[in-house]
Amino acid sequence: MRGRFDLFGRLLLILVGSVLLLGATSVTLILVHDELRPRRPSTFPRVRQAAGLIDLAVGPNAPSRQILLRAANGSDLSAVILATPPPPGKLQRAPKLTAKLKGFMRTTTPVMAYTDPRYRPIRRGSPIEGFLARAIARLPDGSVLVLTTNATGDQERPRLFGLPASLWMGVLAVIVVLLALWLTARETRPLRDLVRATQRFDGTAVTTATTLVGAADIRRTAQAVTAMQRRVIDLLGERSLMIGAISHDLRTLLTRMRLRVVVLDDPVRLKLEADLDGMDAMLADALAFARGTTGSVRDHVDLADLAATEVIEREMRDTAPEITTDLHDAPCFGDAHALRRVIANLVDNARKYGRGRIHLSVTRSDRAVHLAVEDNGLGIPLDQRSAVLAPYHRGDDPQHRRLAGSGLGLAIVQQIMRAHGGLLTISDSKLGGAKVAVQLDCDQASRDCDNRTITDVG
Repeated sequence: MRGRFDLFGRLLLILVGSVLLLGATSVTLILVHDELRPRRPSTFPRVRQAAGLIDLAVGPNAPSRQILLRAANGSDLSAVILATPPPPGKLQRAPKLTAKLKGFMRTTTPVMAYTDPRYRPIRRGSPIEGFLARAIARLPDGSVLVLTTNATGDQERPRLFGLPASLWMGVLAVIVVLLALWLTARETRPLRDLVRATQRFDGTAVTTATTLVGAADIRRTAQAVTAMQRRVIDLLGERSLMIGAISHDLRTLLTRMRLRVVVLDDPVRLKLEADLDGMDAMLADALAFARGTTGSVRDHVDLADLAATEVIEREMRDTAPEITTDLHDAPCFGDAHALRRVIANLVDNARKYGRGRIHLSVTRSDRAVHLAVEDNGLGIPLDQRSAVLAPYHRGDDPQHRRLAGSGLGLAIVQQIMRAHGGLLTISDSKLGGAKVAVQLDCDQASRDCDNRTITDVG
């Protein structure tokens, strides 16, 4: 499971897991604290306390005002005796809370309870409107006793700008998480750019030069990949020079042999010329496969035009077998010479392994062009469709092994499709034989897509 996530995904999992663990630990500590905290002896403790103070102030044995005020004032309750009731200000009258207060009182002196509208009870269906913020009671001498409590119901809860500090902590935690996610994405972006640049590398130019940013280890990785790409480009260039030299020398020898064969008798000369032609074709295939697509020049081409040109030239050279076509405009971006070789190799294979009928089609979809070559031969079995793409594979059928060829036709097609970011599939043909199809993205920007080559097993 861990291997399915990239670096950003793993960092994200670590961050989210840490936050969840922190939240679970905090909730657990709060619950444990609530379980261990001494319970209040009764419900509505401050309402009961206010009722007791009012009974004490208006009772027959009421203490002196100074003793009463000194005993009532505390950290979460303040008491004051005024000549007239103070204005309610932002407080609101609470009839239900007033009734509850009267229910706890033993005297019948007039009282009025007030709540702060900013603080409401958390539970629904509460028998009171909110926390007791103020209680006013009329004393026997005409003055009033004003009791003011903490409106939140919990004096120990820290507050900031009138809101609980826990709310601010939650908001801060969300901001921190979002900032961490943004920073994580920002730090891993150079690595993702490096991956995309590496996937675009086709051996012709360095693609990672613009990714030398980010953390130190990512920069070192990008520098190492850039140096490796330069070495690969140098090696491919040297290989092209070596292949060119070998090709020149071998073809020179073949030309000398052809000149010497001319003086021989006809039966021997014809056989030797056929062998030389076979050697020349095998040499061309081997050199094409070894050369690959290094140094190829890509431009806007039409796959249908290339296919039509190949068919016309073949019809001018010989008439068998008949090639039927279904060609539609299919513009794409690629190397015209390499794509022409793809068409030629597919047609040659269909001619070699077919039974006289070949159908060549070129179509276009929304974002891709498709070329397919079908024949009416024996086809390619499912268990051999991957193997035939390997170099020098001639198939297991003895009849196929007797046919001339180097076994590099489909391998070269596969190589060219990989270099163009294309797709190669092998399936059954409606003609009864094999259908080999290639697909290229018609969008110019997609020429740098990943190298893909698959075999259709359907």
